[in-house]
Amino acid sequence: MSSSEPLPTPKSLGTVLVIGGCGFVGLHVVDQLLNFPSEKAQPKSQSPISLGPNKGRYAFNFSALSTRYPSYDQQTTKVHALDLKCTRNRLPGCTYHEADITDAEQLLRVFKEVKPDVVINTASPSWEAPRKILQKVNVEGTRTLLEVAGGVKYGSWGGKCKAFVHTSSSSVIHDAQSNLRNADERWPLVIPNEREYYSETKARAELEVLKVNGKDEVGGMLTSAVRPAGIVGEGDMGGISYGLCKTASVAPLWQLHIQLGDGDNLFDTTYVGNVALGLLLVAEALLITHKRKSEGKGEILEHERVDGEAFIVTNDAPCYFWEISRFAYSRMGKEIGGVDKVWALPEGFANVIGGLSEIFGAVSGRKGKINRQTVKYSCIDRYYSCEKIKRRCGYRPVVGAEEGWARSVDWFLEWDRQERERGTGEKKSQ
Repeated sequence: MSSSEPLPTPKSLGTVLVIGGCGFVGLHVVDQLLNFPSEKAQPKSQSPISLGPNKGRYAFNFSALSTRYPSYDQQTTKVHALDLKCTRNRLPGCTYHEADITDAEQLLRVFKEVKPDVVINTASPSWEAPRKILQKVNVEGTRTLLEVAGGVKYGSWGGKCKAFVHTSSSSVIHDAQSNLRNADERWPLVIPNEREYYSETKARAELEVLKVNGKDEVGGMLTSAVRPAGIVGEGDMGGISYGLCKTASVAPLWQLHIQLGDGDNLFDTTYVGNVALGLLLVAEALLITHKRKSEGKGEILEHERVDGEAFIVTNDAPCYFWEISRFAYSRMGKEIGGVDKVWALPEGFANVIGGLSEIFGAVSGRKGKINRQTVKYSCIDRYYSCEKIKRRCGYRPVVGAEEGWARSVDWFLEWDRQERERGTGEKKSQ
């Protein structure tokens, strides 16, 4: 945009309540709504996670996110975050509330105080959490949120929630075994999912959200679901970028030369800021639809509809899985060299190693770094189409795949340095 062009008018979403607002995705949603206070200088004591570009050895100068993503009118957009504990990832300008999303009484207390126009649910346990926790939070917690937000089952909280956007997962259409190539929302949900209970609970939660869209039982609240693919970025503490960086930080260099399979498989990842953008664009579209309905205007055309719909969001740029890995290793200072330096293990042989590792883990009680499922994910194609959200909501990824991964690695390097310093300090004080 040239300096002569007028800046876009800041958007307004009214009062927004971000569920899981102190988590990975929720933090970035809050940050965008507040026009990126994370990029402003803050004392470390107030900023446990820095979202801005690091000044470390492997960093390059990123242009500010606040100049690239949409801005929000701070007079008319009020930002609240709800989490089980709000002791980390706090940003100035947001009001924080502690509550358990499976407890209707606690939720009702917060809703009476906040009176949100929009609810964006980003709460979810780790994919490795016990089955009982996944069921309780992802399915039962989402259902309770819908019932409280709707203002019917548990009584009025003094307002009306117009839009409810749920963070689902692209994995809801994957059996964790087959290739996915340019998969879209027409693919069926995998229920039950024998290999990934996390994905099954995300699918069941999504069904809960979409089936009540516009229904009287939730006060006519409009609902949608967003399905991110392979989220990476600053603050990732359990996803693919954290896993690769953590491996590279502790593994001997020779291990990083190993590749499972032929390396030709494409994989989708999505920068977390782009995921937040997708969630906010869907919320905006739901508000427009709600206003249209309340004014008695004609129905939205089916091919333009957002309410009651699910949307896949990606970086729209699938990459070769092992090229992603080697990019991360290189950015951490672990140079592999050319492809002639890579040791490619055939998938079948890698599966045997994975099976033996599982047996050893079962006997010893120690979880290995490799199993048959990690081998499968390292060798299959898994990428999606995000054309639907592009057409209906105007989504375009703002941060590209390479920059997203660079930001992930830089953040991990800084986080790892601080953790090491903290550990050293604790030892000295003992």
